Amino acid sequence: MKSFITVTDLNNYINRLLESDLLLADFWIKGELSGFKWYQKSGHMYFTLKDNKSSISCVMFKSRNRNLKFAPEDGMEVLIRGYVSIFAPQGKYQLYVEEIQPYGKGGLYLYLERLKEKLSKAGYFAVENKKPVPQMVNRVGIVTSQDGAALRDILRVLRQRHSSVEIILVNSSVQGINAPAELADGLLLLNEHAYVDVIIIGRGGGSFEDLMAFNSEEVVKAIYNSRIPVISAVGHEVDYSLSDLAADLRAATPTQAAQLAVPDLISLRKDIIKYQDQLVKAMNRKISYDKELLDRIMMNKVWQEPDYMVKNRQEILLNLEKTMHKNMAMVLKEKSSQFSVLLKALDNLSPIKIIQRGYAVLRKNNQVIRNVDEVARGELLQITVQNGDIEVEVKAKEKIIRWNA
Repeated sequence: MKSFITVTDLNNYINRLLESDLLLADFWIKGELSGFKWYQKSGHMYFTLKDNKSSISCVMFKSRNRNLKFAPEDGMEVLIRGYVSIFAPQGKYQLYVEEIQPYGKGGLYLYLERLKEKLSKAGYFAVENKKPVPQMVNRVGIVTSQDGAALRDILRVLRQRHSSVEIILVNSSVQGINAPAELADGLLLLNEHAYVDVIIIGRGGGSFEDLMAFNSEEVVKAIYNSRIPVISAVGHEVDYSLSDLAADLRAATPTQAAQLAVPDLISLRKDIIKYQDQLVKAMNRKISYDKELLDRIMMNKVWQEPDYMVKNRQEILLNLEKTMHKNMAMVLKEKSSQFSVLLKALDNLSPIKIIQRGYAVLRKNNQVIRNVDEVARGELLQITVQNGDIEVEVKAKEKIIRWNA
């Protein structure tokens, strides 16, 4: 009887062969995504990776895709790191994905546009959140590669403009898979320990793919969370990255970043000397003008003959006093005349004067009688005349009715 193996034995044998192959245990592969499915319940991703001639089934488990920084979709060209193994129940080999990255400008542009939209909605690029760069900076932090031309340009310009500026460098790779984390860590390190006034983060020019570290979500968030103002200087003038959008100030080149970071002390000193000269000239003009004004004032008669003003005022005061006495005398004379007239008129109205003209005052019980109805026959009345009083008895009375004309 012929010997045989089971299907499971065969699959396990093939699987051991695959696992023992060093190339298939960990490699990068490029291809186009097709039939992409992301099962939300399990969190696993299943898709096909293909080129123009072949395809391979792929799976990326939840534990591997939870930190994915973009949303894969059909038609996207990607780079995948993974290993090949047998899926025993179906007896077919597939690619188990450990890491996936967009590849080519088309995929990268799509990735960047979506990441830019996401970060923009979260407020990472908002103008109102940006911090001003201090006008006077004495300590600068730099996050870049210590071997890059960008650092040499930055240092040269910093020393030219501000020879005594302190520089603290945090070395970081500026491209490659580890660059985003190193750049973000560099920013965090300067914030926690360096006490710098401003931070420059950047690199020199390069290809679109070379600058991708500065388009990472890690670096954008680190820039946004920095309590120290950050100047982004990535590539050449035409290059633009998400780091530029997140930074408090964007420089077109590393050289310009250094120019923006520190003041030009030589130029400032020249300006100070110029302004000092202008100030001295302005003060001299002011002093000269005030001196001429003082000379004109001192030529006034009041300063040359101080008693002149006093004498002049004394004469004016005496004239005013004479005028016042004269006016008071006139007023007093006028009032005296008016008083005499009023006194005479009052005297003429006096009861005594009336009695002297032959009139008498008739009273009863010391009350003046004005009406015949106030007395009765037999009552005693008093009559006051010019030289005394007469007591009389009422014998009769007669009421006279007068008609008004």
